[in-house]
Amino acid sequence: MEYLILGILMLSPMTGYELQQFIKQNLALICSHSAGSVQTALTKLEKSGQIIAHETLEGKRRKKIFSITESGRSAFSVWVAQPMQADKVKNMELSRLFFLGLAQPKERILAIQEYISQIEQTREILCAIRERFRNIDKSHLPQGTNWQEVFRFQEYTIAYGIAAAEFEQNWYSNLLCQLEEQP
Repeated sequence: MEYLILGILMLSPMTGYELQQFIKQNLALICSHSAGSVQTALTKLEKSGQIIAHETLEGKRRKKIFSITESGRSAFSVWVAQPMQADKVKNMELSRLFFLGLAQPKERILAIQEYISQIEQTREILCAIRERFRNIDKSHLPQGTNWQEVFRFQEYTIAYGIAAAEFEQNWYSNLLCQLEEQP
């Protein structure tokens, strides 16, 4: 969560609530967007000196706006440049599939039908996120960041998610057909 927040703060300073909303709207399929998770990570990052906070008054409300420090930028740069780790990607739901032979035939079919439905919803969410990113008014973005490259890799991530959802949907649909023919 900490590196995710550092990455978001590389794009723009934000309040804790804005960070939580950004994660909820754009990254909820990757990680938790609970206020507790975000606040715990912010506290840890602030204590380590990787982010700083300054308070502002907006009307009668105090806002705590978080910004990344040079230490945070350095830590993020080291992290993001590391090779991705294939063994870090886990799908615990596969354990359910592994043991599905212990369920009744009707339960198996219902479980897979529900999973296919969830995959379809995930794909729809990702398509909506892709559209939202494609429609961002780029003329209002802060100078100093190569936004074309930022958006390019965000598009890759979303395209991967959509392709993975489509693969899973097809794979589980084929499995469902097999189970309906031979429960």
